[in-house]
Amino acid sequence: MNNSISNGFAFILEGDTEKEFYLSFLEYLCRKNGAKLFRTTEEPTVDVVYRLKKDDKECLIKFHTVNTVSQVPRAGKWFQTQCVKKYGSKVKWIVFLCYDLDDYNADISKFYEGDWAALRTSLNRADQILDVAAAADIEDVMLQDLSGVSNYLNGVCPTDLKGRKGKTKMKNLFLFNGKYYHSGKRARALIDSLDMEKLTRGNLVPLAAMEQMITSSIF
Repeated sequence: MNNSISNGFAFILEGDTEKEFYLSFLEYLCRKNGAKLFRTTEEPTVDVVYRLKKDDKECLIKFHTVNTVSQVPRAGKWFQTQCVKKYGSKVKWIVFLCYDLDDYNADISKFYEGDWAALRTSLNRADQILDVAAAADIEDVMLQDLSGVSNYLNGVCPTDLKGRKGKTKMKNLFLFNGKYYHSGKRARALIDSLDMEKLTRGNLVPLAAMEQMITSSIF
C-alpha cells in the first residue's frame, strides 16, 4: 500500500444502484475539485478498491453491497477484515452507512438498536460514521432532479408520479415515456446525467455532509 494513504472511506450499501449512485457522486466531486478516481484490484482476493487522488494526496474508497437492509448489520466483519485489518492502523476510516428508512416518517433511532447497535460496536475502529439514511429508495434521491430524468428520457413528465416509493415512481415515469427502467449498473447512464449539485441541495440524504468529509480529507 502507498504509505502516503492515511484516509479511507467505506461505503456499506443495500444494493448495486446505490453503489453506482455514490460512484457517480465521487466522480462529480473529482470533476469539481480537479481530482481523479481510479479502480484497482488487489490480489489474492481480487478485491476491488478505488483510490481518490489529487496531487500528492490519496485516499482509499471501498464498497460493500449487502443486497437487503436486513443484512446491513452483518457488515461489521467485512469492515474489520477488509478495511481495518487489511490496511493497518495508519489508515483512518470514515464509514458511510447507506440504508433505506422505508418510510418518510421513520424514526432513525431504531437503527441504533439490536443488531444495528452491535454493528456500530463492530465499527468502533472507524474514525467517524455517517448515517446516509434515505427516507425511501435511492430513486427518490434521483427524482429530485426530475427535469434531468425527463431530459435523459427525451420525454415529458406527468403532473403526478404514480407510486409510493421512488423505484416504483421511476419505473412508471419510464413507462409513461415508452421505456423500461433498469436498476443496478444499467442505471449508471441515467445517474451520470443528473445534476449532483441539485441532488446535494435537495438534502434527502446528507450528500453535503459526505462531500465535506471527503473534501476535507483529500482536497
